[in-house]
Amino acid sequence: MRLPRRAHPRGSPPEGHGLDRPRGHRAAFPRGGHRRTGTGAAARREHLVTVPHGGRSTSVTAYRGAAAGLPALCAGRRPLVVASDRALRRADVHAWLPAEAEVFTEFHPNPTVEQALEAARLRHAWGADLVVGIGGGSALDVAKAACLLPRDADAAGQVVAGTLDPAERVTLLLVPTTAGTGSEVTQFATLYQEGRKVSLDTPHARADLAVVDPALTDSCPAELTWSCAFDTLAHAVESLWSIRSTRRSREHAVAALERLVPVLRQAGAAPDPAERDALSRAATDAGRAIDITRTTAAHALSYPLTSRLGVPHGLACALNLTWLAPLVEAAGADEILDPRGPGAVEAALEALRAACGVTAGGLGPFVTELVTRRMPATAWRRPDADTALVDQLVAEGMSSNRMAGMPITLERARVRAGLVSALGAAPARTEDACYA
Repeated sequence: MRLPRRAHPRGSPPEGHGLDRPRGHRAAFPRGGHRRTGTGAAARREHLVTVPHGGRSTSVTAYRGAAAGLPALCAGRRPLVVASDRALRRADVHAWLPAEAEVFTEFHPNPTVEQALEAARLRHAWGADLVVGIGGGSALDVAKAACLLPRDADAAGQVVAGTLDPAERVTLLLVPTTAGTGSEVTQFATLYQEGRKVSLDTPHARADLAVVDPALTDSCPAELTWSCAFDTLAHAVESLWSIRSTRRSREHAVAALERLVPVLRQAGAAPDPAERDALSRAATDAGRAIDITRTTAAHALSYPLTSRLGVPHGLACALNLTWLAPLVEAAGADEILDPRGPGAVEAALEALRAACGVTAGGLGPFVTELVTRRMPATAWRRPDADTALVDQLVAEGMSSNRMAGMPITLERARVRAGLVSALGAAPARTEDACYA
């Protein structure tokens, strides 16, 4: 869809916004630090952060109103915008997008490899020199794929599988309109193929630029807002206890929890603007954490809950935390998989308890209380899930490479019992259970 040029686009950036049009793959934002613009009560602080990784970096600007800089970033470019119709309206894209632009909206939540390939082919055909992803995690993940996948389906499949490096890529700008995925600062994208999750994981998928404007989340419905917040919670928790955790990843995870937990506990039915600001910052912090560690079992087992049962992704992750956290807290020394030993796992749990304000044994009940307070039971209860379906959920989840980050051993029987409990499904009869 080609959009008409507007002589005086609305939402043009204020004078002195400091956002120059990017050239090639160079970052458009200053590297590091912060500055104050404006005067008096209207003054605002811009958070300007560079996230380095593997020779690539993402330059992030994050403050309420930051989206005003988007027109300058796209001016003079030939962009492909990947966004849902709702995100296009929320970011008022039609008001400022250059005439030389194409828009891709043909994807759905939990997008497929085929949809990502279609977006990539449109990028090639249009000759785009910039891909702009605007929306939730699905839009940002499709944008990541679109900026680097080749036209050919077989070659694209090899890139997704990690057996082939992309031959080319264009500049990537990501603009989240939800607060949860942290995709704006990670090098991976979640796609689905024949109902099963696959991960595009390469430094080439890292955004060059990210604009995080909490105001774009203000119109998110409460249920979507809280499901996204639970995704942030799972990112932080899983990164902290991951066997791949580092000092830096733990700092990011704790920072995310310190911003997130008070909002989850104290906000009304829907967050106010200041609380949405905190949720956005927490999502980016947690994204930085999992970019280092990746996620673990709560995410691995969430993907089939979403693709097979329609449970919202963030909620599915939180449901898994309700039974995984008690298992990690109760694990004996002989069940610990972290090569650094039981002390490393206990240190992670102590940090989690401190950030969540609970004592030993309290993490599972803490998450359960938040889920039941923030989400309707109809969003996750599946008491009619039969034995064969639950076995399929277990098998698909445990086959995910994300399981490798867990700090404890997880037997299939325990996983099955946990999923049954979380879904409110009837436990399998002994003769029906298959624990291969």
